[in-house]
Amino acid sequence: MIELMVAFEALKAAHSAIKEGVELYKNFKEDGKDLSGIISEIGGHLGGFFSTQEEYAEAVKQEKTKPLVKKSINQEAMDRILRQEQIQQMETELREMIIYQMGMPGLWSKFTEMREIVRKEREKIEREQKKPVKKPNLKNGSLSTSGRLGLHCQQVYSYCLQPLLFLCTESI
Repeated sequence: MIELMVAFEALKAAHSAIKEGVELYKNFKEDGKDLSGIISEIGGHLGGFFSTQEEYAEAVKQEKTKPLVKKSINQEAMDRILRQEQIQQMETELREMIIYQMGMPGLWSKFTEMREIVRKEREKIEREQKKPVKKPNLKNGSLSTSGRLGLHCQQVYSYCLQPLLFLCTESI
């Protein structure tokens, strides 16, 4: 897990790299140079910024579970507020750079829409993975449980399959 302040510094570094990339983009555009490489670079830094933002949010959660630090409540509260404000300001600046300085308002809106789509897809996958595995019901008439064959199936399930199924569900 990434440390809180390391993640925060990485956010600031990614933000700076994007700002520099946007300046290069503007210069290349004025000079009539090919913009595709610069756009790809900016996109990579944007991806890094938002990935680090997620890591920062996770680090904040982890920080709350650590032993108490010798810091005053007031100082801790102010530090949290200032970091949150800086991150919001960085994201606002990024949005404005993309929309106004690069002249790509559609890119930002498409990005935010796609981010929501991906988030929902991942949440769905996580929910599906967390669903309990249904055990086969070998009692009361299913899978031919009547007679000696049914008794044998129940015994095989009890001695062999049930422990394996338990192990499989424990690792999920």
